[in-house]
Amino acid sequence: MGKRKIKWKAIIISASACFTFGIQNIFAQAPSVKTGIDRNNILIGEQIKYTVQASIPSGMYRVHWFRVPDSIAHFEVVERGSIDSSSQNDHTIIEQTITFTSFDSGRWNTPSFTIDVDPVNNNIKTKLYTDSFAINVGYSPPDSTNELRDIKPIMEVTIKNYFWYYVAGGILLFLIMAILLWRYFKNRKKEPVNAFTGKLSPYEEAMKELQKLKTLDLQKPVDIKDFHARLAAIFKWYISRKQRISIMNKTTGDILVHLSVNNLPADKIANTATTLRCSDAVKFAKYLPTALESEECLVKIKETINFIQQPKLPNT
Repeated sequence: MGKRKIKWKAIIISASACFTFGIQNIFAQAPSVKTGIDRNNILIGEQIKYTVQASIPSGMYRVHWFRVPDSIAHFEVVERGSIDSSSQNDHTIIEQTITFTSFDSGRWNTPSFTIDVDPVNNNIKTKLYTDSFAINVGYSPPDSTNELRDIKPIMEVTIKNYFWYYVAGGILLFLIMAILLWRYFKNRKKEPVNAFTGKLSPYEEAMKELQKLKTLDLQKPVDIKDFHARLAAIFKWYISRKQRISIMNKTTGDILVHLSVNNLPADKIANTATTLRCSDAVKFAKYLPTALESEECLVKIKETINFIQQPKLPNT
């Protein structure tokens, strides 16, 4: 009898050990998830680290990780951490940290996420759920001491009276303007009253000077330059005396505009433009026209003066 009892006890112990080992082996092969947070109480705007770690037997399951939605009640997603995986004791460890914050005061629960785990060898689907944690969101506690604290020590400020600075600045500005105006009027060239008068009329003087140009030798570079310089000056001086306004310092473009404003015909303006531009080329570009070109310039200027001299033109 004693031997039979010992035998049955041995059988029971062995069976218990096998059952326990089998249960442990089953649970060891089952997926699991752990969830954690770094704090339960935050001030408004502070952040919470929400960490999810899943342990999946390697090669036995297909894992469909959860997606953090864009909108969560009472919480804002600050950062979605990367999903990291590693191997440990024939298990794949998958981990992700999500950073939340909240701007609503009160006690709120973090969301619970679902991880779908599908066995490779059968169609039985498994779901893992992360934990939801209660979070207290509040304001900074008020100062119960009711004591006023200076951010910085009180500093005495000297108030400066800038009135006399403004007065001095105004006087200085007035003096500068007065000096500039004085220099302007002093240096401005005033034409004498008799600047446009002479023994001969403008037309007679112009014809006389044009006749003198015919004495120059248009084969010599020096005479060519002198010819065109004097030709342009004769025309400008004729217009200046005729209209009693000085155009001696005006450019060719300004003179052509002036003639156009005074209703000179287009063909006369074109001839005058050709002559004046030829004179500019001789003066500035060292251009030496032929004798024929120079004589044509003289004829064109003479024709323009004769046309202006006619009494039918206004402002002449």
